[in-house]
Amino acid sequence: MERKFLYHLCQPDNRKSCAACCGIYNFRRNSREDIAKRLRKNTAHITGLADQGLKEEDLEAYSSEIRALYNGSDKLCLTVFNCEFVGFLDKDENRVGCLLHPTKNNGRDWRSCSFYGEELCEGHYCLSYFYLTVEEQRLVIETIDDWYLYGLTITDIDLVKGVFSAISDILGESLNPSIVSKNSILRRILNQIWQMKLSWRYRVRDENSFGKYIFKGEDYREVRIPYESFGRRTSPYHRIFLSFGSEFRDVDELESAERMLSRVFDLFAKTYSKVPLAESNDSRRRPE
Repeated sequence: MERKFLYHLCQPDNRKSCAACCGIYNFRRNSREDIAKRLRKNTAHITGLADQGLKEEDLEAYSSEIRALYNGSDKLCLTVFNCEFVGFLDKDENRVGCLLHPTKNNGRDWRSCSFYGEELCEGHYCLSYFYLTVEEQRLVIETIDDWYLYGLTITDIDLVKGVFSAISDILGESLNPSIVSKNSILRRILNQIWQMKLSWRYRVRDENSFGKYIFKGEDYREVRIPYESFGRRTSPYHRIFLSFGSEFRDVDELESAERMLSRVFDLFAKTYSKVPLAESNDSRRRPE
């Protein structure tokens, strides 16, 4: 039975999308440039086949060539499959997704040629659909228009909940994403926080790390922040620090990181509090 959600997190609009479940980030080399290179290769090949008329044997031949490469020594988590049929869905490279989906092939569904098959791909919904509230989901959708950052953020439950909670605590009320969506300054400030996931100076230096996890074959562990050895209680930004994969050498680095976040959160709260009444009349309404 088809599930009903208010927001389609995979393809929320024509400005970005997420293909994390297809394994696009599941590589030791997972920079924007590295991922885009793989996506372009897939797109060019499958599009070329489509121009000549897709055939099952051609898709199988591409799998034979690429599947083992994508799931070889450069893979992070061995239990997550990296699909060879994910690519860019538009010429401007704003959206990523399945190149075998019927919306890309005049209604013909070729996903039976993929590793998981049509039924599993069609029925899969990541944990963010279930564990993020509608307000939290909308906050990300309204403030990120970049496939690379959007996919990293919308699937990071710790980060989204940590940011939403931290801002709500400062405001003294639940943050309303509809107010943020109407204010370009608020959107830019919040985007600064999401961008920290890409440029965080205290990220653990390990090529096997991704977010809060460090992978070793089929096993993984979470990064650990030794508050007790710093003589500190758990930081109010703990969930955010985890999602950034933080590694602090001493209490000075920890407190520096807290100040970095506090400055941006305080700026957001001050700006939010100055939003004209006309823009915040629906502040107690649920998102449309």
